[in-house]
Amino acid sequence: MSASRAFRLKSRESLPEGLARVARGRVDHAIDELRGKTDSTAEEAVHEARKDLKKLRALLRLARGELGESVFARENACFRDAGRELAAARDSDVMLDTLQALDIPDGLGWDLRKSIQAHRARNGEGGRHAAAVGVVAMLREARGGVDNWPLEDDSFGALHDGLKRTYRRGRRDFKAAEANPSVEALHEWRKRVKDLWYHHTLLRPLWPPVMQAVGDQAHELADRLGDDHDLAMLADWIRDHTDAGPELFDAVDRRRAELQADAMTLGARLYADKPSAYVRRLRRLWKAAPSSVRAP
Repeated sequence: MSASRAFRLKSRESLPEGLARVARGRVDHAIDELRGKTDSTAEEAVHEARKDLKKLRALLRLARGELGESVFARENACFRDAGRELAAARDSDVMLDTLQALDIPDGLGWDLRKSIQAHRARNGEGGRHAAAVGVVAMLREARGGVDNWPLEDDSFGALHDGLKRTYRRGRRDFKAAEANPSVEALHEWRKRVKDLWYHHTLLRPLWPPVMQAVGDQAHELADRLGDDHDLAMLADWIRDHTDAGPELFDAVDRRRAELQADAMTLGARLYADKPSAYVRRLRRLWKAAPSSVRAP
């Protein structure tokens, strides 16, 4: 990927320039994926485009205080709706990948795989193509609006509210999931964990070793929570569409218990700070960073 499209601020650009460049880069990359302009398969293209949309929404949350509520709401709704258009095209692929990673007898796995593949075949490739065409049109329109985003503040103040809000919500959702690890609670927590990961990726130039270390931990946590959610969705689909016995569901429950235990350990580390302390630490890094991406 070219440097202009990297999901990371550069040391020699203003914050408004950097945020707009990153946003345009993610939109352009998603469009290229969905139009078949990369080396990705059709399945991989949808996956990559959905990741771009999630990064765009994380960027919006980061700059929410600067964008204002009306612009944030409009742009967030656009990228959210685009992601939903692609979600159905991705579901069967995720179930197949999740099933392959599950520790179950080969015979049982083969029968379930055939059922999922038949479900995907019934839906057809037409649905994937139609979703991609629609989303490309949405993204082309959205790209034209990036230049009109009200990004002016070249200081940490432009990010303060977004960073604090996201970390506070992640910490709250961690505690909620810890108290009641329902599928819904864990999934909501995962969304904020991904924001934390993407924010640290974007701000990595502040102090690469520190920002990357936290980002890597958030990435690992997001993967654990994502695997847990995929297993829950797979079990629900199998329960509704097959006559699989308890052996499959016991395997799912064992693996989910392992993933959730890992997630709670990682979460306790990542959300040990209070939101105000977390933001103060990042402000100090911003001020100390030897680059133009650190105005007071």
